[in-house]
Amino acid sequence: MTLQAVLESHRDTVPASAALIARGDDVEFAAVGEARDAVFPIASITKPIVATAAALLVRDGDIGLDDPIARWLPELESPLVVRTPVSEIDDLVPLARPVTVRHLLTSRSGWGFTADFSLPATTKLFAEAHLHGRPDLPTPDEWLKGLATVPLLHQPGEGWLYNTSYDVLGLLIDRATGSLPTFLADRFHTPLGMTSTSFVSDVLPSGAGGLQSTVDDLLAFNRYLLTSDLLPRLTTDTTSAEEREAAEIFLEGQGWGWGGSVDITARDPWNVPGRYGWVGGSGTAAHVIPDQNAVTILLTRTAMTSPTPTAIMRDFWRYAAH
Repeated sequence: MTLQAVLESHRDTVPASAALIARGDDVEFAAVGEARDAVFPIASITKPIVATAAALLVRDGDIGLDDPIARWLPELESPLVVRTPVSEIDDLVPLARPVTVRHLLTSRSGWGFTADFSLPATTKLFAEAHLHGRPDLPTPDEWLKGLATVPLLHQPGEGWLYNTSYDVLGLLIDRATGSLPTFLADRFHTPLGMTSTSFVSDVLPSGAGGLQSTVDDLLAFNRYLLTSDLLPRLTTDTTSAEEREAAEIFLEGQGWGWGGSVDITARDPWNVPGRYGWVGGSGTAAHVIPDQNAVTILLTRTAMTSPTPTAIMRDFWRYAAH
């Protein structure tokens, strides 16, 4: 079996794909219906890149983990919180503590969603502040104004929720640095040679899922991670056993670090403790395996229909683990 054969076996359902596995300097590439330099929207693979940008700012003292986000995002200074996750959106309690940078990085701000999309606060979030899949994005100021009307599903720090924290984090970095796209270009894209990586939209740089990239650009970024002093922080699990069980629909045998999942059990052949990365709803996946000095990248144009990894992802990871 070769990597090319893995991709070919899914051609009927995934007609366009590109994949790369790097084990040290040994790189195996394959593609179906795509050139090696093809640019793909990478969706939530954006999150580890934005988390790394935030980690740089924390390391350099430009932002503090326990700084309230209102320092940069005053629109979000005083959100209210639903009394319980199942409460109606008018059954509210005051904020017990400020939302901080740490809450965003660990996806514990109180904004976001779980597997139950029927919760009233989640319904309002999707109606008024969920960015992905929208044909016309609001400006950052417009989006923040809308998000401020969405109550938190729980108090900051008291539970893990998916996605929205990273859109907030992206705009926080945008204001803290003057421009998120410019900061990423200056610190990563230009020095690492990521010449085909950029935000899909020039209206709102979504920190949760707004980048587009190529397999080789992502290889450059993930090789940087493998040698970076930031990786231990990114790969430190921030979830409890109860949260991991509750979020099984998102995290299969994994915990959540900063910006992505980190494997903590050898549940499947590809699960290696310390393996870090994430998947994107556009049908993408990128991980580093520090103990093996390895990088795995799969890009497709076939959107995921659920948070569960797709068949091609599982076969790709299984092959990479052989």
